[in-house]
Amino acid sequence: MSFFEFLQVYQSKIWLEFVQHLRIITISIPIAILISAPLGFLISSRPKLAKIVLNFASILMTIPSLALFGIMVVVLAPFKLGLGMTPAVVAISVYSILPITRNIYTALNQVSPSIVEAAVGLGMSRGQILSQIKIPLSVPVIMAGVRNAVILGVSVATFASLVGAGGLGSLIFSGISRTNLKMVVVGALLVSFLGIVVNYLFLILEDALTPAGLKIKN
Repeated sequence: MSFFEFLQVYQSKIWLEFVQHLRIITISIPIAILISAPLGFLISSRPKLAKIVLNFASILMTIPSLALFGIMVVVLAPFKLGLGMTPAVVAISVYSILPITRNIYTALNQVSPSIVEAAVGLGMSRGQILSQIKIPLSVPVIMAGVRNAVILGVSVATFASLVGAGGLGSLIFSGISRTNLKMVVVGALLVSFLGIVVNYLFLILEDALTPAGLKIKN
């Protein structure tokens, strides 16, 4: 069977797993953002708390992704959620917390103190300084963290198939077990393609959200 014949025969399965991979990402990343964004803003003005939170998040991220999926299976098994989407979503969300939280913390604290002092001198409140100065100036760094988290999620989601959640990892691991190189190649290429496309789309979004004065001009 040629490669193109393989694509024709398995096109429905390939499309199904591709959509499932997207589904896992589109559920996991918003959850990670909902956790990371408030956390990043909370620790931005609390150095001691920031050290604890970032160190803990760093420890979680050092756990190998496959091991983290296994841990989620064990932790969620008593609740009858050990297999399927739930452990995959939780594992990917955990992995995505550090890049977003760290970048928000870094971005908000890299704003020049002189700019903040000038704003205070103009009578701006803490909330106004945050919303009108710190956040706009921090957009590029914050979006870079979100973009890294999404790309990482695309990659880590490959292991979701091992906990029964499906996704493009199903093609890769099934292909390996069956010594079907065409299936492995298709899965690997689609994961790579998805990562590249997502990266490009978030670069466009980052550019759109970045204030004109902060954009790098060629």
